[in-house]
Amino acid sequence: MRDNDNSQKSKSGGVGIFILFILILFIMAGAAGAFYGSLIQEKPKDLSDTSVKSFDLMEESKTAHRTVDEVLLLKRENWQLRDTERKKHQDQLESSGADVLWTDREVAVGVPVTTELEGASRWVQEHLQNTDVVFINEEESEWHGMEAWRLNLGIAVKSGKDTERKFKTDTIFFFHHGNLTNHDRDIPKIPKEDKRSDDEKDKTKS
Repeated sequence: MRDNDNSQKSKSGGVGIFILFILILFIMAGAAGAFYGSLIQEKPKDLSDTSVKSFDLMEESKTAHRTVDEVLLLKRENWQLRDTERKKHQDQLESSGADVLWTDREVAVGVPVTTELEGASRWVQEHLQNTDVVFINEEESEWHGMEAWRLNLGIAVKSGKDTERKFKTDTIFFFHHGNLTNHDRDIPKIPKEDKRSDDEKDKTKS
């Protein structure tokens, strides 16, 4: 009987040690994950930091490309998308002489003839509001000789205490594609007064 009791105690003790060992492994794995995560997650870049000789914004710009693609692909049944050109850019900051690296690209977006080009641009902007992609500007344009609307988007990087600098990562050309037949039902109509140039608006005010 004593032998049985001793064997049961030894078994229960062995199980307890094994469970404790597993718990220790889990704790160590969690700690290691947090440690490496803190290494991967870099401090926010500040372009006013004169100790930095080169700012690499390649990952930030690639993330912006992916975010824009995710929004545009929401319209895959209505629009035709072409990623036409992608370039690596290098600029030099006047304040410190540091290099800045990032990528930008052009995207051609064909929309149905019933869809307003500026309205398509506004729709994209609305769907990017809660992302890190920032609006730079938009204007009437041309794409391969066709009437188009150009939307410039990018990333914003801290540059001093309360300022930031924008870098253009995505230029989107919206143009009418005659072969697209699926009508957009959620593209905003742009009132005529919003389509006037700033100069025309100023003349009206005066």
